[in-house]
Amino acid sequence: MRKTRLIGAGIAAVLAAAVMAGGVAILVREQGTGGGQKVAAFREARTFAISSTLMQIEGPYSLLLGDSQLERLFLPRLCGHPAVNAAIAGTRAAGLRAVADWLKLPRPPETIVVTIGTNDLTRRQRSGHPDATDHFRAETRALFAELAPRAGRVVATAIPPFDADRPGVAKHYDVAAAPAYSAILSEECARAGCRYVDAFAGLRDPAAKARSPDGVHLGLDAAARDRVAARLESAACPELSAPSR
Repeated sequence: MRKTRLIGAGIAAVLAAAVMAGGVAILVREQGTGGGQKVAAFREARTFAISSTLMQIEGPYSLLLGDSQLERLFLPRLCGHPAVNAAIAGTRAAGLRAVADWLKLPRPPETIVVTIGTNDLTRRQRSGHPDATDHFRAETRALFAELAPRAGRVVATAIPPFDADRPGVAKHYDVAAAPAYSAILSEECARAGCRYVDAFAGLRDPAAKARSPDGVHLGLDAAARDRVAARLESAACPELSAPSR
């Protein structure tokens, strides 16, 4: 019965999130009206399903953790092994710690890839919260410390690009703080002994950002996906990967 209630709450959260292309702002606004409980319930139900998938994989595998930026990336294999996408839209650094705790890993993955930070940069999280940056650092420090012992290696990425010229993007996100948050990810990743890479470096030019559907999420096609994958593999398995493109 408990799982049934969780799944029901999760469906409600998904429907709410679908109203906006970004899939994030609605979730943020719901926090004050009980939406936070729905989001947490959905994440727990989702991690239950992901854990079931993990139990079916034999041999080495990689795990993708993060928010909708990574959830949208079709990357079934990494470094020659299956890659399980456990990213969940709307997740912030603190929420990702909960997701990682709920996941049942049958054995340590070869690599855990982490893409997080976009939702921590919403105006709702930043405006009026002078300690927001320190809080993000504390959460990412704890996250990497918890993940490092659970995998052969942990790879953290820079925050994907925003197109600040799109209507509404700068209104909902503190775009100017993104480089500082990426620097925090790099520093805390190094502290924990993981590897940092800007997997989205090839998607930061104006032409690439123009292909974004909403100015927040990456504009992805097979070629863009392959460039991201090459950069991830350069950090996760440099002995196997070709030079990043």
